[in-house]
Amino acid sequence: MQNKYLIKSSKKFWFWFWTKLMNGFAPSDIYGNYKRPEGIKIDSEYDINNENGQIYLLVGNSCPWCQRTLLVHKIKHLSKKVKVIFLKADVEHGEWIFNTNLKGCSRLSDLYKKANKKIIFRATLPLLINFIKDEINILSNESSQIIKLLNSINNESEYQILNIQDCNQKLLDLIHNNINDGVYKCGFARNQSSYQKASRNLFAALNEVENTIKHNKGDWIFGEELTYSDIYLFPTLIRWELIYSKLFRCTEQELSNFEKIIEWRLKFFQLPNVDKTCYDNEWKKDYYKALFPLNPNQIIPVLPSLKEIMKLDS
Repeated sequence: MQNKYLIKSSKKFWFWFWTKLMNGFAPSDIYGNYKRPEGIKIDSEYDINNENGQIYLLVGNSCPWCQRTLLVHKIKHLSKKVKVIFLKADVEHGEWIFNTNLKGCSRLSDLYKKANKKIIFRATLPLLINFIKDEINILSNESSQIIKLLNSINNESEYQILNIQDCNQKLLDLIHNNINDGVYKCGFARNQSSYQKASRNLFAALNEVENTIKHNKGDWIFGEELTYSDIYLFPTLIRWELIYSKLFRCTEQELSNFEKIIEWRLKFFQLPNVDKTCYDNEWKKDYYKALFPLNPNQIIPVLPSLKEIMKLDS
């Protein structure tokens, strides 16, 4: 009898503690649906080509939103225009830290405070900044805006540069809300009904993308031209087998059921320099170690390498 009450009390305490942890990692609405916090955006009329000083893109290896921006940086060959600074995940404290201090800041949260951006949920990446004299000027920390800013940079390069076109906003929103955010809505769902809703929307969106690729009959989602939809989708689907299907319970269907998406993913992965934005060892370490509410014992499962998943020769 004593054990029964002990177990019941322990469960109640653990659920309370888990809820507190989840509130720090992933806020939700009153129904238990994960809700991504709003970021910092620059005015839509801003022209990045008018900037005279050095522009910096701050990213982390494990973040899919950062990978969006790195993909555009690599595809557009912007290394001379925009300097990339990699931060590392401090798993113990749940924040990003600099490898070398930047403007006297050792942690990303310090940089946000120094830029007078204190009213935020959490100091997040990616982050596009420049310096006006000694002042830190945050341009944007919304990846959807950052990729458009990077794509708009005038760049004369010795390399052949792929054009990234705009595309149907409805499908772009579907990818963003139901796939990119959708995997997090599954993983961070607070109850069964919010999880099932997120899972249903996630796989319905994947089916729509699969049918769009079939209909357009080209290398990319919208046919022969690379668009923002390809940039949006890749970071989520390249992590699928390693992270989202396991840790985030995205299990309603196997990704291998979506034949056109699998073909598309391999073609995208084989674009020049795209593999240089993929850090599968860091993904496994950071996700399974950092997301304590989803993986309390912090065990990293035995998983294939990204090369094996993509069925590439050594």
